[in-house]
Amino acid sequence: MSTKPTGNADALRGHKEASVRQTREALEMALARLRNGNPKCVKRGTAITAASVAEEADVDRSTLYRYHGPILTEIRKLNDATPKKKLEAKRGELAEAIAKVREYRGVVEELQAELVSWARQNYTLSHRVQELEDLLCQRDRLIEGLQARLKDAGKIEVVGRSG
Repeated sequence: MSTKPTGNADALRGHKEASVRQTREALEMALARLRNGNPKCVKRGTAITAASVAEEADVDRSTLYRYHGPILTEIRKLNDATPKKKLEAKRGELAEAIAKVREYRGVVEELQAELVSWARQNYTLSHRVQELEDLLCQRDRLIEGLQARLKDAGKIEVVGRSG
């Protein structure tokens, strides 16, 4: 009867499980640091990819692909969610810009209406000024005519002399 020593296999299995658990924790911590923008190994602002997470965790990328599918799934979810968040943010910015354009358009329309009103007032006042200038010219001619008649009648000298 040949019996295999099971102690050595159990120890190897336990070591492998511990190693996988430690690697998983390292990968999770690396992903969290990248997500929060506080990486230790890779450059700040690096895109979250399998390669950048593996590098941040100091783990071979193939190990990530072979044994840590849940981490890959989370990386994919983050990358799928990021464009959606950006799209929503841009939609919000667009809505704000549209609201500002409407507000500015309203202000422009009000100012244009005010300008038209001022133009009408200006036109009316210009014509009134012209009418008054014409009346002044008529009055001046009338006064000149009356002064000429008075002069001809000799009354200006009488009026102008004191006694």
